[in-house]
Amino acid sequence: MTDFVSVLMEMRNGEVAMDCNRKFNDVLSSVFETGAKGTLTLTVSVKPSKFAMGGAVVEVETEHTCRIKKPELNIGRTLFFVGKDGTLNRDDPMQLALLHEEQVRMEIRSDGQ
Repeated sequence: MTDFVSVLMEMRNGEVAMDCNRKFNDVLSSVFETGAKGTLTLTVSVKPSKFAMGGAVVEVETEHTCRIKKPELNIGRTLFFVGKDGTLNRDDPMQLALLHEEQVRMEIRSDGQ
């Protein structure tokens, strides 16, 4: 039988193996960066292209696909508060109102002393 790795190295004069190697390193870098899982899927199709007298296969064609699924960096979430007018705010308008009320109370107490 034929050695698969040898055939892979011969496909398109080594370009298939080099393409898969580049994609593998791309996935590997993303895994290192994100700490999440990535995949490389290599599919090799083989089909007969010439038959000899009597139906024996004398030539085959190979095709490949090499697809990757890289993990993406989880950036996280950002919390926004929705204002009365529908605008998004990073600060809670209700908390700001409470803070303002507390400041007013403190000012009243300090004036009364």
